[in-house]
Amino acid sequence: MSFEQHPDDSARMRGAVMGTMMQEPHRSLTDFINRAVMAEVERLEKKYNGGKPFQPVGTGVMAPGRRMGE
Repeated sequence: MSFEQHPDDSARMRGAVMGTMMQEPHRSLTDFINRAVMAEVERLEKKYNGGKPFQPVGTGVMAPGRRMGE
């Protein structure tokens, strides 16, 4: 899986990960991204789905979004 992100946001994210690795549980950029994404998924599940997981959606089902700058 990949995603597009503005270069300034990517640099800011890497800075946050590197600057907090000793204080926070993330040990890599992938770990940080996974934790952040799943925290948002859990928030949405609580808000919109009674705290239960949404129905899983397989790869290739969702239409890709526009590319950055388009």
